[in-house]
Amino acid sequence: MEMINETILKLKCVFVPCENNQYKPKFLEGRFLFYLFFTILALKLISVIFLLYIPNNIFFADITKTNLVQMTNQERQSLGLQTLKENQKLDEVANLKAQDMLAKAYFSHQSPEGVTPWYWFKKVGYTYKIAGENLAIGFLDSEEVHDAWMNSPLHKRNIVNPNYSEIGMAVVSGEFQGNKVYLVVQVFGAPKNSIVLAEKQTLKEEKTVTPQKEEKATTSTFVAELGTSTIASAETSTPNTSLSKKEALAFNLTEFASQKYSNLVENLIYLMLFFIVFSLVVAIWFDLFVYKKFKLQHKDLVFKAAGFTLLLLIFLYFDKERILQMIPHAFLIY
Repeated sequence: MEMINETILKLKCVFVPCENNQYKPKFLEGRFLFYLFFTILALKLISVIFLLYIPNNIFFADITKTNLVQMTNQERQSLGLQTLKENQKLDEVANLKAQDMLAKAYFSHQSPEGVTPWYWFKKVGYTYKIAGENLAIGFLDSEEVHDAWMNSPLHKRNIVNPNYSEIGMAVVSGEFQGNKVYLVVQVFGAPKNSIVLAEKQTLKEEKTVTPQKEEKATTSTFVAELGTSTIASAETSTPNTSLSKKEALAFNLTEFASQKYSNLVENLIYLMLFFIVFSLVVAIWFDLFVYKKFKLQHKDLVFKAAGFTLLLLIFLYFDKERILQMIPHAFLIY
């Protein structure tokens, strides 16, 4: 019981103004806020270091590919659409297209020789009823790619197209216009005889070309329909399955640093904001309704708390997306 009382007293000193803390809640003390500020500043700087370092990590391509597939399916699930199965042939389509762009130094749906995306589908033997392609280059983070695609009506149209049932991805690194970059190719498809449930109105809106006729590049994203018959097999794959335990641990740590660390820091900042407001409200409440007079002798606590709250809001403003925008890099989608 004595231990419990001692714990309660310590908690009281942290949040409640009383004689034991000279009517100065420890949570609002200048020294505590000072240390807290530099702790959060350090955590924010670490996130910048991660964004600069991770693209050079050997697992970056696999992590980006996995996350882009996951984010695509999350978008579709949120709209009540079926998720897409990763198809090995479509992965090969995407990889061949990516390698061709790097080898010939172009970034377009159509090569300088006039080769369209559908050439690669035919090359690997994937015959489709409908297919599509999204491209991106020069990114530092998979969320940057996905958000850019979702903010583009034509690219988003591919991601949420109810007619697709399969997806393929390739993320490759190489030299492009004198710079080392990552290039991502995202392709979609539906085998000729696959059945995709969609509302008639939606199906009508999604049709963009006449069957049996291949479309040439007229927009920043490709969609085409062909009358074919062979069904491609749908298979899924994950990067972790072929890794050793040590490599799998490194992969998971890199994935955490690239995808979850920034969110963790933001949640910590929100938690700090809550405790600052909570401590200030409790301190004022005790002064007015318990002590019956304003005994918050260190009135500068209010200004310190307000100033620290402003700093935390600034940290929240400079989130992962804005930090990415501040890091020099040329990012394009097509």
